[in-house]
Amino acid sequence: MILTETTQGIPRRAIAISAIVICLCALSACSVNLAKAGGDTLTGDRPEHAFYNEIALYFDGKAQTLSAELQKAYSSAVSERAFPSDRCHGTASILATVAPSDTAEGSAWYVGAAFVPLWPALPVNEDWTFTFSTQIYCNGTLVQSLEFIESEHVEAFWYGALRSDLVNDAAAEMHRKLIERLAFEFHEQRQTDLNSASDY
Repeated sequence: MILTETTQGIPRRAIAISAIVICLCALSACSVNLAKAGGDTLTGDRPEHAFYNEIALYFDGKAQTLSAELQKAYSSAVSERAFPSDRCHGTASILATVAPSDTAEGSAWYVGAAFVPLWPALPVNEDWTFTFSTQIYCNGTLVQSLEFIESEHVEAFWYGALRSDLVNDAAAEMHRKLIERLAFEFHEQRQTDLNSASDY
């Protein structure tokens, strides 16, 4: 009889522990990677070495280098004809910021935060912004200095994997837009105004 109760208690305990682990995994924060983007972000190739040797992304007081594929995409966006690799190179950085959305509205979900620590279902309503700054040098002389700003809205009801995926998708979209704007800026050596509005 004791053996039967023990053997019945083990599966119940295992099921309960498994359920807790699954819930914690679903709510835990997965990796947010702002310095990497999907393959659809990548564009053409520059024939020789990269135009940008390194692009740093700054967020929350920390710096990380963009993935090699993403740096190659930014380099490929700069016209080889306008800025030949044998005479020109560029430096660039990206400043990432996050702010609560101006359109955020009150929600009953916030009530739990006042009573339960680590409330797992706080809604996310944020605006992420990438500020891309670049300087282009030819024969050691600064010939071009540009700054582009792109923003994406992230809205979700859960933290964890869902939020991380949305932030990563927003980062990939901002990289895509910045690369397109950089390519458009140097298409037939066209010069745009600093901080010009995005073309949607």
